[in-house]
Amino acid sequence: QRMKFVYPIIFLILCVSCKSESDITEFEKILGKDNSETLSFLVEDFESDFLKRQYPDLNTKKAYEQFLKDLSNEDTDDWLKISNQTRDVFDNSSLKLAIYSVPDSIWIEREREKPILPISQDIPILIVKRKYLLPDGTFEYSFSRSPLLHKEPMNEDSIIESRKNWISINSVGNYSRALRSIQNKSAFLSEFLELREAAGVLDPRLIAYNMLESKVDLDDYFIKRLIITEIVY
Repeated sequence: QRMKFVYPIIFLILCVSCKSESDITEFEKILGKDNSETLSFLVEDFESDFLKRQYPDLNTKKAYEQFLKDLSNEDTDDWLKISNQTRDVFDNSSLKLAIYSVPDSIWIEREREKPILPISQDIPILIVKRKYLLPDGTFEYSFSRSPLLHKEPMNEDSIIESRKNWISINSVGNYSRALRSIQNKSAFLSEFLELREAAGVLDPRLIAYNMLESKVDLDDYFIKRLIITEIVY
């Protein structure tokens, strides 16, 4: 009689496990082999280096939880202390371009043949050309134009330099596509991805707070990767 209850439970566990593996396989297939390997490396490095250094007395799950608490409560800036070597790995990877749109070139335009209404023709315009990595490996470009309404003399080089790290979401890239494949995996993921699609790059403190409020599983494959991509890097 007891075995009649054991078999269905084992079957249910196996079904859940297979479903989880299937979700991961689909996610990594869309994201791409190299990007998936880079992301896994960043997760492992964050756990074995940063979390171990910051929370040496806690196990990995508790360390993730404390990290989110400290960040959401604005108790620490230690989350910025990721090793420069690891940041270089991310910055030079195709994963960064799969996640973000980044500036391709930036310049200031002072002379224009035609006015840009409602901007006066004598107001300089900051132009940012952005690039988006598409799933086929090619780039798509867009332009943004902002008037520079400085009353004081401005340092054009410093303005341009300050914009070089302005990133935005690459909504057409493989990372966003991979996230959409798991959107219905949980209520948290569904709500988070809707907000991400609408608002773009989100404040890491807000994400940390919402993860804690939603009591997400900090052992979960996808939650760990969201912490890395949406909070840490």
